[in-house]
Amino acid sequence: MAEETNTKEAQESGNNSKKKVIIIIVLVAVLAVGLSVGVTLFLLTGGDDKASAYDEAVAEEEVIVPASYFAVNPAFLVTFNVEGRQRYMQVSFSVSSRDANVFTSMEYHMPLIRSKLLSAYGGMDFDVIKTEAGKIEVQLKTVEVINSVLASEGEGQIENVYFTNFVLQ
Repeated sequence: MAEETNTKEAQESGNNSKKKVIIIIVLVAVLAVGLSVGVTLFLLTGGDDKASAYDEAVAEEEVIVPASYFAVNPAFLVTFNVEGRQRYMQVSFSVSSRDANVFTSMEYHMPLIRSKLLSAYGGMDFDVIKTEAGKIEVQLKTVEVINSVLASEGEGQIENVYFTNFVLQ
């Protein structure tokens, strides 16, 4: 009888240890599967945090469109009466804009633009125009007049005027 009790205890302890081993193996397997799923999800989504943050930053940056240029022809010729003598200013220029549609509008409204510019230039003082500050004033006045005409017609704006020829006589 004592042998039977020892045998039963040995079997129960053997069964308990087998159960413990099986439980440990199952737990390790579940942890391994969970860990592999977690790593896979991290690599597919969490690892792209830097890349997605970079993509968002690039998307948030304003895309700068390169400037386009339009030559205004023919040149403007303005006469001034300075101390009883005839003086002349001949100006050729190009304009820049980031919206190419502005140039089409300028071509369409060129008679009005030319008229307003000739009036504006004629009202300026020749002695002031001769100075470097005067040339800058002519440039700013040109931008102002062109943009005011375009704005009154509901069109876009130019950014700047670049003199390609500026002659005073």
